[in-house]
Amino acid sequence: MGPQPTIKSMRYFLEAVDTCSLTRAGESLHVVPSAISSAIDKLEAAFGVTLVHRFPAKGIRLSASGEAVARRIRHVVEEYDSLLLAGSVHRDSLSGPLNIGYYAPVAPAFLPNVVQPLLASNPGIRLHCEECDNERAQDGLLSGRYDAILFVAQNAKPGILCETLMEVPPYVLMAADHRLASRNSVDINELEREPMVLLDLPFTAQYLQGLFDRMPSQPLIVATATSAEMVRSLVGAGVGCSVLNMRPHTPISYAGDALVSIPIEPALPGLRLALGSLSGKSRRLVDVFKDSLIQSFATELVSGLVTTAIPPRSD
Repeated sequence: MGPQPTIKSMRYFLEAVDTCSLTRAGESLHVVPSAISSAIDKLEAAFGVTLVHRFPAKGIRLSASGEAVARRIRHVVEEYDSLLLAGSVHRDSLSGPLNIGYYAPVAPAFLPNVVQPLLASNPGIRLHCEECDNERAQDGLLSGRYDAILFVAQNAKPGILCETLMEVPPYVLMAADHRLASRNSVDINELEREPMVLLDLPFTAQYLQGLFDRMPSQPLIVATATSAEMVRSLVGAGVGCSVLNMRPHTPISYAGDALVSIPIEPALPGLRLALGSLSGKSRRLVDVFKDSLIQSFATELVSGLVTTAIPPRSD
């Protein structure tokens, strides 16, 4: 099999056919006539037929086979141009699918407020949000499943661009009637004998274990759950305390129990919530979403997602 035809050689061929001249085709495309001739030679080799008859000083004429092939080639080039145009429109428009993967248990506390104005102004957008663990979020971005992800950036994979949204310190979650609930802060060592409910997700479990390794002995883990809201409901029911990083704006669990978030002092290493995307030219819709998300994290609205110790008064 000879060399495969290229769109470039097809364009050269069609221009020669339309102008009936290698010279005029070269002038139109700003190439030398020999480039036009070479393109036709390659097409003839690829198809195994003579496409044009060449007459010195009289230009070129299509052969019988060339007439049939030229119609097919013109259709292929028109379809290719149409595809490029459609891709350009898709890239530049604020419509179509927007697929977001998130490993951020309280993303429902801020993500809807980010996308609502975008969806309201652009009814052609179709939003798909998918909760996943940190590993699957990154794999989904790299494979093209997601347009952007929210994830913990401490272990970002090569090829993922990270934009930090927030540094999130750990805090202790407890029922409102817990004996420590009125405290301004809690030392991690005070949890040594407390029943604990843990968020059991791949990265989170490893992170929490690193915090507990700082304690004289391991805490008493009485329950685990794979969703933040189940952890909150178990804590609210009095099963035990928990250590989390982000908190929703409501201090009430799904079950209606009151919860209290207490800062940990001395401070412990936190997590870095980041926006993940891929390098290169992305759709305008994705860029607008990313800009909206970054801007939202500069507002006071999302500052309530973090539990920090109140600095002592200077007076």
